[in-house]
Formats: sequence, structure tokens, C-alpha cells
Amino acid sequence: MLADDFFLVVWDTTGSGKPRLHLSGLALGLAGALIAELVLERRVLVRGVRLQVADQRPLREHLADRVLADMANAPQHTDVRTWLAYLARRAVADVTARMMRAGLLDRETPRIRRRPSRYFATDFGRAVWPSTRLRLSLARGEPLTAHDMVLAALVDASGMTDTVVEDPAHRQAARRHLTGALAALPEPLGDLTRHVRAAVGDAVLTYRS
Repeated sequence: MLADDFFLVVWDTTGSGKPRLHLSGLALGLAGALIAELVLERRVLVRGVRLQVADQRPLREHLADRVLADMANAPQHTDVRTWLAYLARRAVADVTARMMRAGLLDRETPRIRRRPSRYFATDFGRAVWPSTRLRLSLARGEPLTAHDMVLAALVDASGMTDTVVEDPAHRQAARRHLTGALAALPEPLGDLTRHVRAAVGDAVLTYRS
């Protein structure tokens, strides 16, 4: 699932068990990924600042179906940023719970209550594959699948592209390829990722102030 891959990029599940991005920005990126899962499955449409349910049929995946049901039950709320903020409140808990049910993560609960939990991958190869896949495709200028185009767009919207493309010598080529991929995104996904970028930017300003 897209949000699972995004989590594996922005959370150090093979080392410290801690997030690589401040939690508010990370949660907004996850919220965007949860919406994007529904857009990719043609359940939700995003047009400009508006979001609407296009198809209420369940996807038979617990979290995606719950998000879809929430949207279907609140048709008066159509603003994309509103849904990003709403989903971000539980995005880390929801996505990690899904990943733990799938056996992808283990959680280490901190002794000090206010500190965030640490999450560790159960399979090193699976954990690093989303970042590795993006890094190789971007640096080599290789075609991206629809899934990875959106993943790359969300990673970039969250300011994490340079973390994925670790070698500075490869970043210029990767950025050129990414720019082309972003321009090729279908309009609903392009609109969504622009809202994620703006929301994460606002969260960064709040975090630093």
C-alpha cells in the first residue's frame, strides 16, 4: 500500500526506529498517501481544492475502507486541506497498526510516556526497498510506475527527496527526472500532492517558530 511505502521512506525502521521527518509533516504526508490510495483506486476525485467520493464500493482493506466511509459520511466536507488535517491526527497510529497487522513492523513503547513509539521493520529488505526503488529510478532516469510516481511526489512534497537520493552527485539528474514525473502526474494526484506540499510547509513553519 502507498502509505506503508511512504512510512518506510520517512521513518528509520532499520536503525534508530525514529522518524526522519518532524511528526506533523510526516503525518500530513501519510494523510496524503491515504487519500492517494483512494484516488488511485478511483474511489475519490480531487479537483483543485475539492475532494469528493466517486465510488463507495469498499476496497476490502480495513484502513482504506474506513477512510472512504468517513468521506462518504461527511459529503459536506469537500476541502482537501480539511481532510489532510483530519486524517493526519491518526495517520501514524493507523498506518503503523495496518503494518503491524501485516507483520511488517514491531513497536517499541517508550518508558517516558510523551516520547513517540519506535518502530522497527521485521524484514530489512522489504523496509529499504521503497527508498532503494525510488533512488535507483530517479538517479538512472528510469520510468516510474503510477504507484512510485505518487510516492516520489509525496516524498518530495515532504522535503525528503535528498534523503532518498543520498549521493549529491546524483541529485541533479534525479531532480530533472522527478520534475518530469511530477509534470506527468494525472491532475487529481498533482492537485493532491500540491496540497500536501503546502500543508507540510505550513507545518514546518509552525514547528520552527
